[in-house]
Amino acid sequence: MTAAGLGFTLTDEQEMLRKVVHDFAAKELTPEWLRELDRTARAPHDEILPRMAALGFTSLVVPKQYGGLGGGCVDATVLLEELGRTSLSIASLLNFAIGFGTQTIISFGTEEQKRHYLPRVCTGDMFFAFSLTEPNAGSDAASIRTRAVAAGDDFVINGTKIFTTGARESKCLLVATRTDPGVPKHRGISLFLVDSKTPGIIYRPIEKLGMRGAGGLYEVQYENVRVPRSSLLGPLHGGWDIVKATLERVRLSQAAYCVGCSQQVIDDAVRYAQQREQFGQPIGKFQAISHLLAELHVQAEAARWLLYRAAWLVDQGVRCVKEASIANLHATETLLRVTSDAMRVYGGYGFTLEFDIQRHMRDARLFVIGDGSSQIQRNLIARLMGL
Repeated sequence: MTAAGLGFTLTDEQEMLRKVVHDFAAKELTPEWLRELDRTARAPHDEILPRMAALGFTSLVVPKQYGGLGGGCVDATVLLEELGRTSLSIASLLNFAIGFGTQTIISFGTEEQKRHYLPRVCTGDMFFAFSLTEPNAGSDAASIRTRAVAAGDDFVINGTKIFTTGARESKCLLVATRTDPGVPKHRGISLFLVDSKTPGIIYRPIEKLGMRGAGGLYEVQYENVRVPRSSLLGPLHGGWDIVKATLERVRLSQAAYCVGCSQQVIDDAVRYAQQREQFGQPIGKFQAISHLLAELHVQAEAARWLLYRAAWLVDQGVRCVKEASIANLHATETLLRVTSDAMRVYGGYGFTLEFDIQRHMRDARLFVIGDGSSQIQRNLIARLMGL
């Protein structure tokens, strides 16, 4: 992949990474296994992460001094896009390890925190959950009310979070709290790294429509949860900038596996259209079908280029808040359209559980509402345009 005038090209190593991920997915992520995960809502963290670790997936973006490979955002994008072709749930599960928790610690953590968490990420033994959203603080994330109050050498956390994916399965919760209620809402926020088994944390599972193999969805209550001051991530009261930076990377990660899934759904629909015959010819010969699939392919290609441009900018050290939001908005809405329109190609078969298009369509619904809805992305883009 090259980009004339944009300055990025996938290296031979990145192309090899794509092949390794492709071969891994073909061998380990079989359709039958993925359907079983979806049917039983089982998240295979302990089963699959060590296998990924053996191939260097979990250590890809960890700096070399902590046992990692020192890869960048484009490397992670290649990895997550290729995994997303096979399973959005498994790509998302890997992102719990190498995404927001790891990237946030690399950027904002103390040396002690890096030495504690990052080597465990490399071995597949550490993955995170982002405990941000609250019943009255969703799109307006800065309105969180969960409190963390200093108590000697510790902090005590009280409050309720909701829609925290993988909370109970995780090894560590990245918890956003309000530590100074007397200042404007975008200030006075602090983040803590909290062991998910800490006394006082109560998990209530919430049944969900899709992404059933990526970890449970939970309401999380913090009742007098005591954590040491050393668990503070970044400066006290300076957490909002960390939240924004974390969400920026989350949005790029999501865009990566949405692009991968979109392309796989299109490829599968093309093969089906070549094989399925009606009125004496393959249905792909009918213009209504061929034009539909061609348009979906155009949208997926555009999503891929927007994604890689933003990832390349990150690796150049350029802040790309707008570019990340553009990439996320286009990739997630493209996936929503691709899965919906591809089901039309399958007709009645697409409505059955024997075909995976129904799972992809259910999974796709999350990404236009989670970690910044499409409307929030448009608000952010408009504001960065000066509107």
